[in-house]
Amino acid sequence: MHINTNPDYIEFAEADDIWVRAYTIDNKHSVAVQHMHEHDHITLVARGEVSYWEDGAEVSRHVAPALLTVQAGKKHAFVSLTDDVVLCCLHNLRGTEMQSPKVLDEVI
Repeated sequence: MHINTNPDYIEFAEADDIWVRAYTIDNKHSVAVQHMHEHDHITLVARGEVSYWEDGAEVSRHVAPALLTVQAGKKHAFVSLTDDVVLCCLHNLRGTEMQSPKVLDEVI
């Protein structure tokens, strides 16, 4: 059973047009809600293990430390496979005129 969750702790930072969102998911089998962006970005699995989903289907599993590329226009989500997961999403905003990544669609 998976439980949709809002991440338990979120921190944002930006330097030299690199925008970073770091967040924790405290409990195993929780889902970081599916959404998509206009641009590719990197997600760092900094702690724990996750299942990566695109368009409602599991694509891969990752154990920290791990990097994965999330393609633009792909609805994506993460399911925590361990307690105390830490994820960091890194977006390059150079040339986009944006202050933060635009979420195109969010599915609960």
